[in-house]
Amino acid sequence: MAVPIIQVLSKQNYEDQHIVSLATALPLSRLAPSSLRISTKILSLTTNNLSYARLGHLLGWWDVHPLPSSIPSKYSDPTAYGRLSCWGYGTVLESTLTGPSASKISVGTHVYGYLPIGTLPVDMQVEVNPAVPGQFFEISEARSKIMPIYNRYLFYPPTTTAAADKESLGLDALCQVLFETAYLMNRFVFAWIENELAQPGKDLGPPSTVTWKFEDAKIREDTVVLLFAASGKTGLSFGYELKHGRPAESTPRMVIAVGSESSKGFTQGTGLFDKVLTYDADSDDLAKELGLEANSKVVVCDFGSRGVAAGRWVTKLKQSYEDVLWVGVGGEVVPDSPEKVTEKFMAGMTSSMIQVNASGMRTQAMVALGEKEYFEDFLKHWTGFKMAGGFKGLRLVWGEGMEAVGKGWEKLCKGEVGPDEGLVFDLRDQTESGKL
Repeated sequence: MAVPIIQVLSKQNYEDQHIVSLATALPLSRLAPSSLRISTKILSLTTNNLSYARLGHLLGWWDVHPLPSSIPSKYSDPTAYGRLSCWGYGTVLESTLTGPSASKISVGTHVYGYLPIGTLPVDMQVEVNPAVPGQFFEISEARSKIMPIYNRYLFYPPTTTAAADKESLGLDALCQVLFETAYLMNRFVFAWIENELAQPGKDLGPPSTVTWKFEDAKIREDTVVLLFAASGKTGLSFGYELKHGRPAESTPRMVIAVGSESSKGFTQGTGLFDKVLTYDADSDDLAKELGLEANSKVVVCDFGSRGVAAGRWVTKLKQSYEDVLWVGVGGEVVPDSPEKVTEKFMAGMTSSMIQVNASGMRTQAMVALGEKEYFEDFLKHWTGFKMAGGFKGLRLVWGEGMEAVGKGWEKLCKGEVGPDEGLVFDLRDQTESGKL
């Protein structure tokens, strides 16, 4: 094994990045019982990763993969520096599992989930639930306070066809968990079956003062849905689900994307939206721009709009319309200090905006459908989306090795990644085969 390399970030400023070699990391320590040693192989970087950095001190994301003991002393202060994670695929290098689990997850097994950014393998203490095939859970005490969605992993035998398709793996790494957020919103937050209704912000910080009712969830024939920052992967996924994932009697009258001038062409080209507007369109007659009627229901979903655009539109709409809902899915990506981020986060939790939480939504959805049944249905949706060609106009931009990851992070921080680009990275060394 080559000398491992990891990404290290300043916790005060995530733009302060260091790609660090761990000269003393080898040989690796003995693997503990009931554990897997996994090496990240394919990963993605999106603005979601920047959100992990911004909110990591509040939601525990800095704690998932702590600084290793082999870190050089200049980066060894855990109050100043930390590691973040990514969504992607890894490979099992070593296992101490026993019993039936040992035969299901052998060396070479492919793993999808929340993995560290770097080539240093991660050790996970795991548990397999035989009632939910193809999955395991990270159960170590160190990760017990992390939301459940980050401790659940999917695994695939080395011989599976899907695991050998690099483009398919890249799309999984880039979009699968973001698509799942949109799937959860579409089916369980904006539910058309009452006993499947999920509370959007369950398990996210302090209990919300707003209760989500089935009447809130209903998408009527006069409903207009506005998606702010719709060119992002989660916004596009929700647009796709509203168009393709609902019964005909519960589809909105219009789905309108609102975003920057620079993303307008790409967003229009996806064909997912009835209309695409820019953030400043509220300077005109909004009722006319949005095609609203006197009794229209308006749903505003903010996936991370710039400035206060979504809130400004909501304020203006509420002056003329009684039924206006404001749903927060992501925040604006700006390099605020941890103190400023905390202030904004708490303000959002006490505002009229309904904030969603993918982990809490998934937990409720599994209760409604059954754990095994939930994943069967979601993965069927995800596979269907990929077979249909994914998002029109989106291309995967591949990089190889940790140097490329570092450059990709810099581009992400500078806002230089186009809406039509998906950053994915291959960390396999030259001695590995073309398969994962």
